[in-house]
This record gives sequence, structure tokens and C-alpha cells, in this order.
Amino acid sequence: MVEVGHWHASMHLRSLRMAGAQIAGVSDGDLGIAQEFADKVGCQAFQDYRVMLEAIRPEFVMAMGRPCDMPVIARALLDAGIPFAIEKPVGTSADHVAPLVEIARQRQAFVAVPLVNRYRALWTWLHRLDQSGRAGLRSHAHFRIVNGPPRRYDVDRVGWMLNSAISGGGCLRNLGIHAVDAFLQFIRGEEVEVLGAAMTYRVYDEAVEEMSAALLRSKSGIIGTIEAGYSFASMTTGDSEWRVSTANCYLVDHNHTLRIATLDDGQIRTIADRASRYNRFGVDTLERLRSGRPPIATLEDCYQAMRVIDEIYQKAVRIPCTGQ
Repeated sequence: MVEVGHWHASMHLRSLRMAGAQIAGVSDGDLGIAQEFADKVGCQAFQDYRVMLEAIRPEFVMAMGRPCDMPVIARALLDAGIPFAIEKPVGTSADHVAPLVEIARQRQAFVAVPLVNRYRALWTWLHRLDQSGRAGLRSHAHFRIVNGPPRRYDVDRVGWMLNSAISGGGCLRNLGIHAVDAFLQFIRGEEVEVLGAAMTYRVYDEAVEEMSAALLRSKSGIIGTIEAGYSFASMTTGDSEWRVSTANCYLVDHNHTLRIATLDDGQIRTIADRASRYNRFGVDTLERLRSGRPPIATLEDCYQAMRVIDEIYQKAVRIPCTGQ
């Protein structure tokens, strides 16, 4: 595991262990953080991931770290020929991800990105309705993901998340990538136009945005709205909603409950969607690697979402701090 100072490290550790993986070594640029993590895991700690890769020669790597450093980490893993997963956003802009996509494609490398909202039950049900011919023409979608206030990153010892030169932005780049990826899934590969966007800095006065909203349109006319924020009133949880509409169905996956309405039979049903998506990521990713299947989300998927995010940043109206 590379750069275990990342706030997702404990989630990925749990997920990999559930998949039956043995953690052979961990690294972090801060050796104290690496050693602290290694002591809990019972493995070797390293400061330099390149030294770790040479010493351990792992079969798989879970890479994390600061977005500005991720392209170099990813390139090292591609050059080493090691299958790996790497945390989003893999860079601070789409331009940093593009060369990695090409290298991965040329080498047919296995590179997974934990865009874990692809595991939502909504997608399973939408696929079933499509397969049975009951979904109909896709109309519009809304994807919202709002977590706690920016200071939680200082608490987690990753204050660099609030420096846009290091992180590539705020809630849009960090959380909104899940929402943008969802819209790209929903429109099934169509081109996207950003019709408008706004982001605000007015409450916390940080260098990165605390709330972002965007209006998107696919080439065929599917409308999407995206919301991402650091504005939920809790340091430990948040709010999310994935909502899609087609001619015959309306699906709303809100936090851990999925509501499915279908016009042809007049039914509205509600089911639980409580499975941990990060837990599923490790198990599913290693099973896909073993069976020779591609990851659920690839570097290419990450790149496409990053392209849209870059355009949202370019077009967004920015609302500054009020000073009150």
C-alpha cells in the first residue's frame, strides 16, 4: 500500500483483507505515518515506495497519495508492470491523466480506480430494466454527494486537500468526480456539454470551493445536474443521492435506500442498499484481476470524468466569502 497517510487507507486495508490479500508492506513520505500504519497491520514500513517495490516485489499495489504526486506514482507502477489500483483523481487535471491512459492501453495494464459508486444498487436495477426492455428512453439524472466541512481534512492530517495546487480543487474534484462519472455512465459514452456551473467559497473562506453545482447535457439531450459539497453538518457522515429518470422508470438511491417506480405496472418499491462500496471494491477488484477481467472503473473512466470536471471549473461562476 502506497502513501498510507491518505484518509481512505484504512478503508482500503479492510477491503483488501476481506479479499484475502496479505499486506506485505506500506509506504508514506512521512516515515512516522508509515510505521504507525505498519505496526497496526504487522508488516514492513518504508518511506520511499520505489524502495518498497524493489524489496517486496508485490503482486498488487493499492496506491494513494496527493493528486499532484499521483501521476509519478502511477507511471512508476506502470513501468514496473505491477497490477494496481489508484485513488481518484490520479492528478490535478485531465492533462496529467491522459499520458497514463495511453501507456496503460498500450501495455494492457490492469489499473483500477475506486469510483465505488458504480456499486450502487441503482445501476443493477437500471440494467435489469434495460435488459427486459422496460426502461425506455433516458431523460435526466441528478447526482449529489455532500460530506462534512473542510476542517475534517486537517483532523485527518491531510490538510493539503485544501491547497488547490496540490489537490487540483475542492469538493468538485474530490467528491464530484463520483457524480460526473455517474452521469457519464448514464449517458453511455455520449459527448457532454457543460451548460453552466457555480461554486461557492462564502462560508469557510478556504482556497478550494466548498460547494459546486453544474448543469450538463449529453449530445442526444439527456440533462444532468451535479452537486458536490463540503457542507454537511457532521464530521463523520454525509448526504448522497443518485436519481435517474427514463420513460418508464424513476430510480432514487438516497444514502442507503433505493426507491424504484415503474410506470408500466404502477409499482413503487423500496429496497435497502447498505453494502459498503469500499468493502466491495477490494474483493471485486482482486477477483477481476484473478479472472482476467477489466476493473469496474479504469484510468480511462477517470480521465473522462476529469475532462468534464476541468470544463466545469473553467465555466463556473465563483461566489467569494462574504466576510461575515
